[in-house]
Amino acid sequence: MSSQSPVVMVGQWITIGSSIPGYVFQVNGDGSLEVGYYQNRSKAIKETVVWREARWTFKFQGPNGSYLRGAEEEIVKRGPHGF
Repeated sequence: MSSQSPVVMVGQWITIGSSIPGYVFQVNGDGSLEVGYYQNRSKAIKETVVWREARWTFKFQGPNGSYLRGAEEEIVKRGPHGF
């Protein structure tokens, strides 16, 4: 297994953990990503994820992130097509 993260671009959908679809809003200089996801089918959240143990995982444990609004919220609520 490679410890190096895959190449990811803004606008791409990734999988967080084993099953959470996440939309990439920003690629940070340290390789982490700012990703929007739909939490419990009720809230669109933006949070930082990092490549750890061959998968994207949340950088911080516990509640951490911000609510998405407007166009960003709609992208996340629509979800990935064909993902």
